[in-house]
Amino acid sequence: MTLRYALLGLLTRKSQTGYELYQTFKQQLIYVWSSTHSQIYKELNLMEKHGLITYQWIYQKGSPNKKQYTISYEGEKKLAEWIVHEQNRPLKMKDQFLIKAASFPVISKNEAIQLLEEVKQREYDVYLQTKKWKEETFPNAPSHKKTGEYITAEFGIRYAKMYVDWCDWAMEVIKQVDE
Repeated sequence: MTLRYALLGLLTRKSQTGYELYQTFKQQLIYVWSSTHSQIYKELNLMEKHGLITYQWIYQKGSPNKKQYTISYEGEKKLAEWIVHEQNRPLKMKDQFLIKAASFPVISKNEAIQLLEEVKQREYDVYLQTKKWKEETFPNAPSHKKTGEYITAEFGIRYAKMYVDWCDWAMEVIKQVDE
């Protein structure tokens, strides 16, 4: 159900196609929530049936036509109710790499360090991309309407930086332990 509200929140910013929503989701909500392309389209269909969004067809020459979604008044109302009244649950992190890291004793120190290096690079790339996007999108302080986008981008930057720092720390620990 949270996917629904994430999509409604993205649509409060501007009308978007399903593909644009998926791309925005991947770029801006990567550390907040995960979802697949098919889950997003399935949820958009349900949201349209429940009157939370509307769409208009965008006709294209040489490409398939596409739907551009807009949040409805009912969708904004439901989103506001959810924000204010839905109880926040404790964080539940699902990180496949941390499951792997918990089992590092079954591989060599060098293999563990190599994996940490790869993850560190991935997270550093996310850090740089998110930071660049935030700086380009917000050269000045955000307006009230853009505050949510601004503060969640900063969370992504800080989270990626923390992950990079953790990888460095973990590699140092592994280098110092006996095999």
